[in-house]
Amino acid sequence: MIHPVASVAELAAQAQAQGCGALDLRFTDVSGRWLGVSLRAAQLRAADGPVRVAAGNLPGWRRAGMGDQALVPVAGSAFRDPLAPVPTLAAIAEIHGPGEPSVSGRDSRATLARALGALARRGIADEMRVGAELEFHLFDQVSYRLAATECGFSVTARDAGVAGVHAGHAVLDPARHLALSPIAAAASWRAALAAAAEDAGLEPLRHQHEAGHAQHELVLRHVPALVAADRIQRAKSLVLAMAARAGKTATFMPLPPAAGPGSGLHLNISFWRDGAPLLAAAAGEDLARGFVGGVFAHAKALNALSNPSTNGFRRLARLYPPDARLVWGIANRGAAVRLPPAATPESVRLELRFPDAAANPYLALAALAMAGLDGIARGLDPGPLAGQDPRQGAGWDIRRRASPGFALNLAEAVAALDADRGFLLAEGVFDPALCETLAAALCDSVRREATLPHPYEYQAYLGV
Repeated sequence: MIHPVASVAELAAQAQAQGCGALDLRFTDVSGRWLGVSLRAAQLRAADGPVRVAAGNLPGWRRAGMGDQALVPVAGSAFRDPLAPVPTLAAIAEIHGPGEPSVSGRDSRATLARALGALARRGIADEMRVGAELEFHLFDQVSYRLAATECGFSVTARDAGVAGVHAGHAVLDPARHLALSPIAAAASWRAALAAAAEDAGLEPLRHQHEAGHAQHELVLRHVPALVAADRIQRAKSLVLAMAARAGKTATFMPLPPAAGPGSGLHLNISFWRDGAPLLAAAAGEDLARGFVGGVFAHAKALNALSNPSTNGFRRLARLYPPDARLVWGIANRGAAVRLPPAATPESVRLELRFPDAAANPYLALAALAMAGLDGIARGLDPGPLAGQDPRQGAGWDIRRRASPGFALNLAEAVAALDADRGFLLAEGVFDPALCETLAAALCDSVRREATLPHPYEYQAYLGV
């Protein structure tokens, strides 16, 4: 299920017609980074052929000396960049390897497209729609030190009392959640962000101050999954650029300050056929049960794609202690998956609350779709809907592990991905080489974090 593409020359002509002198081609690497090249629209001709980039330094593609990769723009993906220093038309590109007539098996976006194709081929649904809730932190100053003889970090933010800095209006628990100006000093910045997001066609639904110190949220509209992943990448880029323009630092790091709940990427998922919502239909509960049952059955392996950083597991450990059960619930924010209140059949959805925005959204959504398909095919049941917070009574006796449960750390998630990847490889959705490349990159993160002393260790062990 590869979508048709447009030529670079056609995009160049479109850019010039709109008064844009520059054309950007942007893509996502395996780790989820938003990358690209910039071209002068007036210099592009139909005979120039595809734009090639040396991808030897990028995880997921061939090493240097084995050929360049071609960037092929996706039809209908072009948008005006509201923050570019010169008028710029940008487009999302797929990756084609040298001599490959179709998109590379390691291309993240194409992986999601194949997962959606599997969903349609099995007759489950012809469309999966996703609404994203992007949580992030906005700091006035960030510094960190990582050297042979020192290690630490410091962040400050006016609107949340981080490091004791505020402008006469201290934010106290729990008042910071949904706080307005002047308590939320960044409210005007968020308003400008929402306006820029709207100008860029991202259709933001709302923005707000979140429950954590200096924490904010941008909510994007429910759209088809491929479009949703595109918009997540564009929204993240916009947040980071808007912060830098204001002399601040934004981060989607899951748990940057030592206090607070951490930042997630809540994914609101629904399924449709012939333009009708399936979760609200008579068989909707069976569909939901099978999907969530598959997500829970593959939870540890999914963590490697939905929470692919060592820092992400610090957030998960706060949300779901080792002996907290994985449950789903109705309007239950303590559940890993919940059914939010729905005013109409079209708004019935499953909210997955455990992913975070360090994830590559294409690979995370593709993995979630494949886990759900496996659960539906096997009739897996996630158990009864939880009426109360499943974390009540749970604690940190790691000898008592909830089953099923999330991985305790990134190392366990990588091991689970290695042992439980068959559901990803079904119907050729995930390329085996992509899984290997992803695992290798995550193992490198585990190695780097595991060999560094932590400030807590000085507090706990300096006197031994």
